[in-house]
Amino acid sequence: MKRIYIVSDGTGQSAMNIMRAALLQFDEPDVKFTIYSNVDSIDKLKVILEHAKLDNGFVAFTTVMAEFRKTIHEFCHENEILHFDILGPPINKLKTFLEKTPSESPGRLRKVDEKYFRRIDALEYTLSHDDGKITTGLDEADIIILGLSRTSKTPTSFFLAQQGFRVVNIPLVKEIPIPEEVFRVDQNKVVCLIMDPEVLQKVRTARLRHYRTNSSYTDMKKIFDEVEFVYELIRKNRRWHIIDTTNKSIEETAREIIHSVIGRDIEL
Repeated sequence: MKRIYIVSDGTGQSAMNIMRAALLQFDEPDVKFTIYSNVDSIDKLKVILEHAKLDNGFVAFTTVMAEFRKTIHEFCHENEILHFDILGPPINKLKTFLEKTPSESPGRLRKVDEKYFRRIDALEYTLSHDDGKITTGLDEADIIILGLSRTSKTPTSFFLAQQGFRVVNIPLVKEIPIPEEVFRVDQNKVVCLIMDPEVLQKVRTARLRHYRTNSSYTDMKKIFDEVEFVYELIRKNRRWHIIDTTNKSIEETAREIIHSVIGRDIEL
């Protein structure tokens, strides 16, 4: 059995993926991987390389530090160890192309990965808490959105989730009490969406255009009654943030929500 050493100042996952893809071109290769991740010193590196030498192994490495790459190259050449520098060549080519010096900062890819997985987690959470489906676990939410039907709760929630925010959205219906858990969480998280009644009627009418129904959903008197119900809630819960979504894009609404709840602007 032959041994492949994966050496990285990060997780080593990129090297693993590349080597596994390459091994698919060989029928039943008798290979075992040994992974050394988060290698952060030359001394550790030399110990690993000594093990690779004893095993007559193949060394595949992803290190952003030029000194680390130089050490591996020199050791492997001196000891006739087959090795493959995965990051070095593209970094050097980009250095020439961009006319810039690389930062050589281990962990940058890990930060990108963490951001990606945070977004996935936020999307899953937001999907399960969309439109009042689940009203438990609200303490885990970053933002809780309340609003009448067609005030852009769901699209705004999913736009925010794509930015990494866990969002709950709950429809406001006069006849249905707001879940008690909403009042038990940090009230700074709660955002109430409002919209001009006439615009709301137009939005609802467009929604029902292809449906044959006599629903009072678009009745102006009912809409005014719903809007008044929302304003009464706002008067009773003065810590809630109020965002008017009238004629606003989802991006504009999301930016206002983040500024109100998180207290800072971010690039959307």
